[in-house]
Amino acid sequence: MPNDTGMEKRASRGDLDPTKKYIKIQLVNGAEVREEVGQFVRSYRMGSGDGMTLHLEFIKDGKIIRIDDEMWGSCSGAELVRFIEA
Repeated sequence: MPNDTGMEKRASRGDLDPTKKYIKIQLVNGAEVREEVGQFVRSYRMGSGDGMTLHLEFIKDGKIIRIDDEMWGSCSGAELVRFIEA
């Protein structure tokens, strides 16, 4: 797994720059999977307590990509780890 200290600049999930493009990094059944998601558009939170979800929107090739991040863990086996600048 890559190290966050020097080779890659880590971006906080809630503090992405709308002038930059990002790569999403997930753990899927223990394996790291990277996917370019495009330019950040906006993020917002919905729900409260254990039901809170962070919604992030990106634009790539003219299409909106929405990523829903469960704030208290994932039941699907795919955990959103971080974003890095593309």
